[in-house]
Amino acid sequence: DFTEPKNICDMMQTVDETWDNQIDILVNNAGVITKCAAEDDDDIGSEWLDTIQVNLNAPYQLSRWAYKNMKKQTEGGCIINVSSIHGSSSVEYMTAYAASKAGMDRMTAGLSSEWAKDKVRVNAVAPGIVPVERTVDALSTKEAQEMWLPNLPVGRYGSIEDIAHSVVYLCENEWSSGTILTVDGGMTARANMPFRPKPPKPEKR
Repeated sequence: DFTEPKNICDMMQTVDETWDNQIDILVNNAGVITKCAAEDDDDIGSEWLDTIQVNLNAPYQLSRWAYKNMKKQTEGGCIINVSSIHGSSSVEYMTAYAASKAGMDRMTAGLSSEWAKDKVRVNAVAPGIVPVERTVDALSTKEAQEMWLPNLPVGRYGSIEDIAHSVVYLCENEWSSGTILTVDGGMTARANMPFRPKPPKPEKR
C-alpha cells in the first residue's frame, strides 16, 4: 500500500536484506488511475493527495533508495518510470492523475541529470491505452472500442508486451537517459483524444 510511506521503507529494507543491497534495475510501475472531477474531491483533497503519493512521491522515494545502492556498483544501474501520455496531454476529470504523471516526467529528467555521473540512468515510458487486469473488461466493451479505436492510428489497443519491450529497450540502450518514450499507437500525434463522460462522485471516506 504505497499510500503509506512507511510501507515503502519496510519494502526497501526487505529487498536490501534479500539482495544484499544490490540492485541493477528498478521499474516504478505501481500506480493509481484517478478519475474525479476536482469539485467532487473532499475538503482536504483526498483523491489528489493519494494520487500524488502513489504516483509521484513513492517512485521518488524508491528511486532515491535504488540510487543509493546503484552508485556503489561498478556498472551503476537503470531506473524506469512508467508514466503516461497524460503527463503531456490530458483531458477533463483526470487532473490529479495528469499532474502526477507530469511530475514524474520532470522527476525523470531531473534525476537523470543528477545521477548520470554515477552511471545511473533514469528514463520513462509513457503508455497510451493499454488494457490491463483492472481495465480489460471495461475496454473490451463495444462502447469503449467505438470510443477509443478510431483515435488510434495503428487500429488497436496497446498490449502489456508492447510496453514491456519499451522498458527492456530503455534498460539495454546505455546511451538513453532522461528519455520519455511515448508508446501510444500514434494517438497523441493526432491530438484529438475523445471526450470523457463525467465519472461518479467518490464515496465519502
